[in-house]
Amino acid sequence: MAALLQQQLSLPHRYFSADEMVAEVMKRESTIKELAAIFGSPVLANPGGINRQWLREVVLPDAILRKKLEGVLHPPVLAALEQAREEAEKAGANLFLAEVPLHYEIGSTVSADFVIVVASSRSVQVRRMMETRGLDEQTVHKFLEAQWPIEAKVERADAVIWNDGSLASLEAQVLTLASPLLQA
Repeated sequence: MAALLQQQLSLPHRYFSADEMVAEVMKRESTIKELAAIFGSPVLANPGGINRQWLREVVLPDAILRKKLEGVLHPPVLAALEQAREEAEKAGANLFLAEVPLHYEIGSTVSADFVIVVASSRSVQVRRMMETRGLDEQTVHKFLEAQWPIEAKVERADAVIWNDGSLASLEAQVLTLASPLLQA
């Protein structure tokens, strides 16, 4: 959705992806060492990275362990988000677009002027995560159970894009959302 929105925008803007930053943070030597100190050798993958499958199977379903993981990953991601926001402001960007999938789950640590939730039914979420991430259904349900229900996110959002349909439907919703910005 963010890529579609950016394609529609002609005004100067900057983009930040929390998921991309998490991937970057997980590659850092300091993160690998910190996670190994917390979780021991099972968190390590060969050669020298993080065993993401172990995190999904062991840490994700356990709220206490998940909080420990979030305590390592969230601070550098949130710091990078704030740095990107400041850089966008200094560069004179008219819009700072941040894609933060766990916006509500991490509390009020991410300020936003306008929150867009991209929502879909549970069955579509499961199917898409299995197709795009190559995960089994049980693991997908663990991911989704670790998040707020989509209904709660929709209720708090400033705008909702419903993404159960076709790409054309998604594009039409994004264009409708972006149209006031295109007039600016």
